[in-house]
Amino acid sequence: MEKIDVHCHVTKRKLNGVVSEVANIDKVLIEMKKYDIEKSVLLASYFPHKGSGVSNFRMLDWINGRDEFYLFGSLDFKNYFYQGYNELEELTNSNRLNGIKIYSTYQEIDLNGEKLTKVLELAGKNNLPVMFHTGCSYSALREIGRDFVYEMVTAENLEFIVRRHEEINFIFSHMSKPYFDGLKSVTGKYKNAYTDMSGLINSAEDREDIPGNVEEIRKFLYECGPDKLLFGTDFPVQTHEDSVYFIEEAMKSFSSEDKEKVYYGNARRLIKQW
Repeated sequence: MEKIDVHCHVTKRKLNGVVSEVANIDKVLIEMKKYDIEKSVLLASYFPHKGSGVSNFRMLDWINGRDEFYLFGSLDFKNYFYQGYNELEELTNSNRLNGIKIYSTYQEIDLNGEKLTKVLELAGKNNLPVMFHTGCSYSALREIGRDFVYEMVTAENLEFIVRRHEEINFIFSHMSKPYFDGLKSVTGKYKNAYTDMSGLINSAEDREDIPGNVEEIRKFLYECGPDKLLFGTDFPVQTHEDSVYFIEEAMKSFSSEDKEKVYYGNARRLIKQW
């Protein structure tokens, strides 16, 4: 069954602490072919607290016009907001941006502030979905010993934004793990609220968590429906293999039509097409 991975990272750096030390474009393409993934959303990433990430135009250069990839842009809210906003606007005007990722939890962002409002207005005007990082951060746990960098942001924290911006489709990353009940409350209530099941585990370390996460996906599907869930990996943190396993196990009692929605149809409907 064809798939769209709505949450994938790439880097040219050698990695430690995850299942693959290589996570470049070529590696992602190999995994996509292996698991029948037609498209992957590549996420520009800004982590001001450690001065790292992959920028919008660098990501665009790596994609190099390949049809297999969508680009979700982002920005550094604290240090280079206006530069980042102008980049997003330029990419949108040149028909190269398919969505926007907000790195809440990792960045100091005023959810009621003018800066976020400005980004949301850009998204709404151009029919771009907006993805928020919600729930815990693996890198924060590993690097600073707590599960967030600046402030924990969950789906419930963002409910007022979803309600205020009916014109925008919102995707809450990682099922807001471990705040699953709040996630179900928000996504079940609003037609413009969705989630992906990416990054529920670090595939290199969290094998014992797999059954519990399968069950959380199953419960979400029964309570909120298959129209509300998107397939994603968070590669190289969660592998393509594990991500497919999660859906196959959680959806054993669902129809092939429902599974197609999760794997492909929902993302195809939500992501901006040019």
